[in-house]
Amino acid sequence: MKRKIKGLLVLVFVLTTHLFFAQERTISGIVSDNAGIPLPGVNVLVKGTKNGTQTDLDGKYSIKASSDQVLVFNYIGMKTQELPAGSTSINVKLKDDSVELEGVVVTALGIKRSEKTLGYAVSKINSDEISRSGEQNVMQALAGKAAGVQVVGSGGTPGASSKIIIRGVNTITGSSDPLIVVDGVPIDNSTSQTSAGDNPFNANLSGINNSNRALDINPDDIESVSVLKGPAAAALYGERAGNGVIIYTTKKGKAGKGLGIDYSTSLAIDKVSQLPARQNKYVQGGLNPKTGIPEYNGGTPQSWGPSAESLGMPMYNNTRNFFKEGLTFTNNISFYGGDEKAVYRASYGNVTQTGMIPETGLKRNTLRVVGDLKINNKWKTGGSLQYTHTTNTLAQNGSNSSGVMLSLLRSPGNYDLRNYKDAEGNNMNYYSSYDNPYFTVNENPATSDVNRVFGNMYLTYSPDTWLSLTAKGGIDAYSDYRKQVYAISSNGDNLRGIGEVAFNNINNKQFYGDFIATGLLPLKSEWFKINYTAGLNLRSSQNTDVFSRGKELAVRGVYNLSNATQLYASNVESDIMSRALFGQLEFDIKNQVFVTGSLRKEWSSTYGTDANSALFPSASASWVLSSSFDLPEWTTFAKLTYGYGEVGIAPRAYRTISTYSQPFMTDGFTDGLSFPYNGVNGMGLSGSLGNQQLKPERVLGHEVGLNTKFFENRLTFDLNLYYKTSKDLLIDVPLPQSSGFAVVYQNAAELVNKGVEVELGYDVFKKGKPLQWNVNLNWAKNENKVTDIYGGLDEISIETAFGSIGYYAVKGQPLGSFYGTKWERDENGQKIIGSNGLPIIADETGNLGNSAPKWTGGIRNTFTYKRVTLSGLLDFRHGGVVYNGTLARLHNFGVSEASADREHNYIIEGVKEDGTPNNIAISAKDYYQKYLGDGGGASEEAVTDVNWIRLRDVTLSYDFNVKKFTAINSAQLSFTGRNLWLNTNYKGVDPETSLTGAGSRINGLDYFNNPGSKSFIMTLKVGF
Repeated sequence: MKRKIKGLLVLVFVLTTHLFFAQERTISGIVSDNAGIPLPGVNVLVKGTKNGTQTDLDGKYSIKASSDQVLVFNYIGMKTQELPAGSTSINVKLKDDSVELEGVVVTALGIKRSEKTLGYAVSKINSDEISRSGEQNVMQALAGKAAGVQVVGSGGTPGASSKIIIRGVNTITGSSDPLIVVDGVPIDNSTSQTSAGDNPFNANLSGINNSNRALDINPDDIESVSVLKGPAAAALYGERAGNGVIIYTTKKGKAGKGLGIDYSTSLAIDKVSQLPARQNKYVQGGLNPKTGIPEYNGGTPQSWGPSAESLGMPMYNNTRNFFKEGLTFTNNISFYGGDEKAVYRASYGNVTQTGMIPETGLKRNTLRVVGDLKINNKWKTGGSLQYTHTTNTLAQNGSNSSGVMLSLLRSPGNYDLRNYKDAEGNNMNYYSSYDNPYFTVNENPATSDVNRVFGNMYLTYSPDTWLSLTAKGGIDAYSDYRKQVYAISSNGDNLRGIGEVAFNNINNKQFYGDFIATGLLPLKSEWFKINYTAGLNLRSSQNTDVFSRGKELAVRGVYNLSNATQLYASNVESDIMSRALFGQLEFDIKNQVFVTGSLRKEWSSTYGTDANSALFPSASASWVLSSSFDLPEWTTFAKLTYGYGEVGIAPRAYRTISTYSQPFMTDGFTDGLSFPYNGVNGMGLSGSLGNQQLKPERVLGHEVGLNTKFFENRLTFDLNLYYKTSKDLLIDVPLPQSSGFAVVYQNAAELVNKGVEVELGYDVFKKGKPLQWNVNLNWAKNENKVTDIYGGLDEISIETAFGSIGYYAVKGQPLGSFYGTKWERDENGQKIIGSNGLPIIADETGNLGNSAPKWTGGIRNTFTYKRVTLSGLLDFRHGGVVYNGTLARLHNFGVSEASADREHNYIIEGVKEDGTPNNIAISAKDYYQKYLGDGGGASEEAVTDVNWIRLRDVTLSYDFNVKKFTAINSAQLSFTGRNLWLNTNYKGVDPETSLTGAGSRINGLDYFNNPGSKSFIMTLKVGF
């Protein structure tokens, strides 16, 4: 009986104890952000119940819960946290709910996904990386920062264009630019060249290198960048994603801090980074045809005259005198704040830049407003709006008689270019056919004035976890008003001094709309989940390009069409519409295996009626090995991935029909002939037969990857392999003359890209140490080949270059190879020398090399000691040719540094036609003009296989201790150097640049390019 009573007492005690610990008790604490600032209005909920509360103005809360329950802390703009209610005092720090959170990336359509669920590669670049670059163009700011992403610039002048190539070029005649998306809405990033309809020679080779329109984005507004490299990642964007997608996510408001203010100001000093070396010993002139002795001649552009010392002539360093230090003043201010219902951010940015080339410059003003409003638990809305005003004064460059570098670098050292005009205001120069570079920059301005508005608005209805409906609309509209002046006496535009004024007004509008349904299907399974996305997209793009020109000006200095005798005008209009349906399913199996499939069906007005729609599927899988197997303790995370997808590149507008245009004949060097002629106008079929079978180019891509993290995330290693096939590539196929047309635009070629990418990160010291050292490395290699060209063709010209060299797609060869004249060689590869002592040029042109690098890489080291941070990025490139037409012409003109070695004869290494070693001597002038130069030499002599190592950027920053200043939250002073060091085998301007810039398919072309820059930047940032 006593045992039963004791047992009963024990049971009662246990039950009582359990009930005691299970019953509700009061839990309290403070909720703050990651910086420790209290957050008012945070929702605190007992999970699985309706029991909830909110924090007060001091971030404090109090709620009743039992010890076996879970508390959920939720706040707009912050990441939701769940914590067990095991203590009566729980303080919480919430992190910003941004893409900076570890393991979260922004993917297609702006969908945020966990990294571990992705079956394809996405590169992330954060705002600090963008800021450290010091670049004003958000495209150029990505250089060296992601594996497989190549950035090609066009010089260091203000507003110079930049283009990006991701995992190789995927098209032959189309644009290689990736799609640019800002906050989920695509925007325009075109680079439009000004070209008159009556003389449509390749405008990229001469004149002005205009800006790409991503220049209108303020880098200070960028929070993060996601690069969707392959078709599997970008398939939901369909026909616009053939070259990959770059997603810019902008900064948003932050809740709970009242009004926050961020201000930054910076000063940058720009200097010329590298120039071709010139001789400064011999003067203008040539050899006496009878005696062969050098003579001074002030009427020739060449410098084969006698030494300046022998004539007692002064010599001038024209390049040093011409360039100046460029200055860039940048100011940014933003206001942000919010509460549990709404967050907002408003920002203003101003850039004022003066170039290294006199009279060039850039001014940009950006005003941006963004906000999100939580109407109630089911409805949410928000949007953003940006206005940008960009004005640019640009520099003439390239194969252009008014080009700055052409006249400057060819100038003889005995002529002082600073005397650039006479008393009447006429051009004065060492050679009458060239404009003095000082005359060009002072009297022949080329300006651009851009007004742009883009933004979006969305409305979301989320009744439950299984359904969320979002309607989003976006607009991108800009006008680009351009004016080009050639003063009376200028040689620009083949004018022979009569003067010209030209106007070009470009208007572009894009309207974008999405309706998207997303959700988690309500399955009862704990280990199997399905997320879905479905929707429709509408897009409209309208472009007008109006060009007008007046030649033969009557009054000097009056640049108005009414002051011109010869008038010309042309206009081009295009209107493109597309619509699409799309869907995506994401399968989560035990939080270990993730499978995703998507499909997009697209209709576009640029397709032919015989192929009026296209399908773009994708499938990817991710297997988290570290969740499925017991891996060694030092392995924190391991994942295998596979992805397949198809994306496209749309045909150009109106190529489905045969169009009319004004007939013309031109060679690029003269005005040519066109209608109206002798007062009679005429139109003719353009020569291109319309094709109703046109369909988009298709890029089919496979990729496999391994993503790993070791030693508690201190070491990360990512490896990705890919293979892409570009099919149905659009080219102009020649037609027989009997057809009445010259070509037909059709899907008629294929090429492949295959490559490997490696990204490595390592924290040398454990977190929490006062000294931190972080190393990040990226390396990429891409191989490219044209595998087929239909229609009986073996090669096609990609884009016109110069008479001795072209840029071609050749079956069986890498895309984008230079083809030009080569030396005749014997079976041992030795040059065959003719009886005149010069090598013999082969009868057929040959492949001179491909402009794409063999591999690229970057290494960033970041050291942090308490409040001091030092970070530097080394950028590598191995291989890829550059055609140095500049050096070839400088050799020809006798102004190259090497041509100063002219006091002896030369014997070119090789064999004579009879096979014996060459022993025929030639003069130094023949050696530099007819062998190394472009005065008869083969183009292969001007091609360099380029390597470089550069210090892309280095930044030293100090974060001040502002605890004593209640009004200041943060303050930082930094010093940045950009492109301070360049080690390269290339003898010219910075080899990263290309003459034709982002508006061209040609890369690696140097013909009197404007130089690159190196910069010293001081920045102060203050947060209130």
